[in-house]
This record gives sequence, structure tokens and C-alpha cells, in this order.
Amino acid sequence: MPTQEERLTTLEQSFEKFQKETGKSIRELNENGTILLGLTQTLLQESKQTGLNMGMLRIRMDQLETKFDAHTALLNAHTTVLNEHTALLNEHSTILNEHTARFDRLETMLAEVLTRLPEKP
Repeated sequence: MPTQEERLTTLEQSFEKFQKETGKSIRELNENGTILLGLTQTLLQESKQTGLNMGMLRIRMDQLETKFDAHTALLNAHTTVLNEHTALLNEHSTILNEHTARFDRLETMLAEVLTRLPEKP
């Protein structure tokens, strides 16, 4: 069995080793805490910047939506005018077809009249 002096020496050596390891662990903990604090501050700044960017994006999206609404209204107005013109064009086509049929009948009648006329001597 070791003597008290040997036990005390062993205990002192173990305590000195414990102090060194504890000091090293505390330093590492402080370093990691400092790094974590820096990362947290950077993340906070980036988060604020992202919030500002999102606000700007919302404003721009609202502006685009307003422009799209105006363009859609204008396109709808043009479509209405085009539809009205298409209806008129269809009416004119119908009238033109009726006139063509009438001219065809008149041409046929004229041809019959010309065939009945006596030939010039």
C-alpha cells in the first residue's frame, strides 16, 4: 500500500493534470462561444438584409401586378373592339355573298337575253 506522501504526490499530479485539461476545455469553450457569437451576429445581419430584400420584392411584385392588371384591361378592351369588328366583317361577308349571288343571277339572265337577240346581219 502506498504511503501518504506517495498518495499525496499522485493526487497533486492528478489535480495538476485536471487543472490543465480543465483550463484547455475552458479556453476551447470560450473560443467556440466567441465563434458562435460572431456567427450569430452575422446571421442576424443577413436576416435583417433578407427582410429588407423581401420588402423590396413585395413592392416590386405589387407594381408588376398593377401593370399586369392595366395590360389585361387594355387587352380586354382590344379584344372587345376586335370582336365587334369581326361581327361587322361577318355581316359584310354575308352581304357580299348575297350581292355575288345576285350578280350571278343577273349575269345568267343577261346571257339568256343575249342569246335570244337576233344576230346582226
